[in-house]
Amino acid sequence: MQYKIYTNIGKVRDDNEDSYLVKMEPYPLIAVADGMGGHSAGEVASKLAVDFINEYNFVFQNNLLKEIEDSINAANMNIHKLGNQKQEYRDMGTTLSMGIIYQNSLYIGHVGDSRIYLFRDNTGKQLTTDHSLVNQLLKNNQITCKEAFNHPQRHIITQALGTSSNLKVETKKVSLQNNDILLFCTDGLSDMVKFNIIEELYQSHSNLKELSNNLGEKALENGGNDNITFILFRV
Repeated sequence: MQYKIYTNIGKVRDDNEDSYLVKMEPYPLIAVADGMGGHSAGEVASKLAVDFINEYNFVFQNNLLKEIEDSINAANMNIHKLGNQKQEYRDMGTTLSMGIIYQNSLYIGHVGDSRIYLFRDNTGKQLTTDHSLVNQLLKNNQITCKEAFNHPQRHIITQALGTSSNLKVETKKVSLQNNDILLFCTDGLSDMVKFNIIEELYQSHSNLKELSNNLGEKALENGGNDNITFILFRV
């Protein structure tokens, strides 16, 4: 297994409010989080989320998806509580897309509009669902996929850690194969680089470092309107 991490403040933001995690023991755990809120609150929320997941005691015995759901709900309550206690952190929140690789499968926990992709045999697919207004409009056939990519309300998300005491965590188990590549990314990548371009870059770069550099350069070239953070992980 190997991985490559990329993070960049982008061309517009004053601060990088993304956080990330790669933890290899006892089993690989990968996560990205995209914070939101005034002042430094977004950075605080995203870091709290990944730190909480990093320190959570997963037992890997009964129902790992339930453990992941519980860990995200606990992180949410921790962030929500701090937001209510301190005025400067009020209304802060963060996305969180995480996965644990265990017994040849990826166990996913996800809230928000960061994403997890799986690439295999020259094709890729999105494993997570965007919890966003634009995705709801897509599901209701009110807009097209082409309209969604540049939609003026594409940054409005329908749930995030810290903004409410109640979450509907998306969990999923996905079987893995040798040489699968996983991409965990904040919307600083997915909003700047269309999926077909990401897929084309994957097809033309077998080296994770080169693929990472090219994805980051493409996001900046296309505007770099947000913080850009992603993790490429080869199984």
